[in-house]
Amino acid sequence: MVKVKFCGMTNLDDCRKAVELGVDYVGFIFFRKSRRYIAPQDVSRIVEKLEGSISTVGVFVEGTDGEIEKLVDDCGLDFAQVYRESAVKKKITAYRVNDRLPNDPGQGLLLFDSYTEGFGGSGTSFQADLLKRCTVLERSFIAGGINELNVRKILRLQPFGVDLVSSVEAHHGKKDHYKMEAFMKIVRSVE
Repeated sequence: MVKVKFCGMTNLDDCRKAVELGVDYVGFIFFRKSRRYIAPQDVSRIVEKLEGSISTVGVFVEGTDGEIEKLVDDCGLDFAQVYRESAVKKKITAYRVNDRLPNDPGQGLLLFDSYTEGFGGSGTSFQADLLKRCTVLERSFIAGGINELNVRKILRLQPFGVDLVSSVEAHHGKKDHYKMEAFMKIVRSVE
């Protein structure tokens, strides 16, 4: 069964709805320049109240491995999503895809996202046909403009998971629970 990750979470209500819907992962943005940034102390409070009911991911664009691991530990997160090669334990290595996939994506969980000026949450897709030759899809999340109109095409490639932000939002940082539910119905109906 494909894993689903809703990213850009900023509040407990949205996270609880994700749990109710059977979402597998929620992501919190630690990049201060993001419109979906959430302070570490707020993440820690949310994660504590979730009580292990869903896998939690911190998304890091900056910081040393040591700084990232400290925040992961302090906030009680399950994974760190990093946008560079890193020695961080329990990580998801994210690659920004333009016109080709990375040659040697390394070990562990991966995430392929569209290359945009910012980092994530742009609603912009990359050319999904690039994934047809991908040999690491069984451990890769696909992100970048995924929504209820194109998710079936992505799911036919049989990735480990899909990751989305803007297509299930009411506005930056606040999810639309109806959109979340509609998306999950489509994903679970395909399986």
